[in-house]
Amino acid sequence: MIGEETAFRTDGPVLVSPRRMTPLPLFPDGPSLKGVVSRGTGIGFETVGWYEVLLAVEWDPHDPEGTRFSHTRIPGQEPLHSEAINAAVLLQLSGGRQLLRGNTMFGLDHTGEIVLEVWHDSPRPVTVHSGELRVRELS
Repeated sequence: MIGEETAFRTDGPVLVSPRRMTPLPLFPDGPSLKGVVSRGTGIGFETVGWYEVLLAVEWDPHDPEGTRFSHTRIPGQEPLHSEAINAAVLLQLSGGRQLLRGNTMFGLDHTGEIVLEVWHDSPRPVTVHSGELRVRELS
C-alpha cells in the first residue's frame, strides 16, 4: 500500500555541460514526509522506512544529439535508478522526459541520502528544464 508523498524539484532550468556528471539541486515542493528532508543537492532520510522513489528528468526537447543519462546516487552504494538512452529515441518516446521508478529501504547508515545526477555527451551544453524526485512511503 502506498502512503503519503513528498516531492523535491529543481528551482528552474539547469544548464548541463557535456560529459560531466552533474547533481541537480532539489528543493521541497510542499510539505515533507516526517524524516525526509532536503539537503541541498540531495534528500536525506532521518528515519528508517520502505520508500518508493519516482524520478523525472525533462531534457531540452529541441536537442536530439547524443545520449542522456540520469540516475539516483546513494553515496557509497549502487544507484537506485539508472538509465542511459539515445536523445533522439527519448524525444520520440516521451518528448525528452526520463521517468524511472524504484524502491528500497532508506534511513539505515548506508542509505541515508539520495542524489539526482544527470550526464550527457551532446557536443554542447544541454538544458534540463526540470528534475524531480517524488518519495512515497510504502507500507
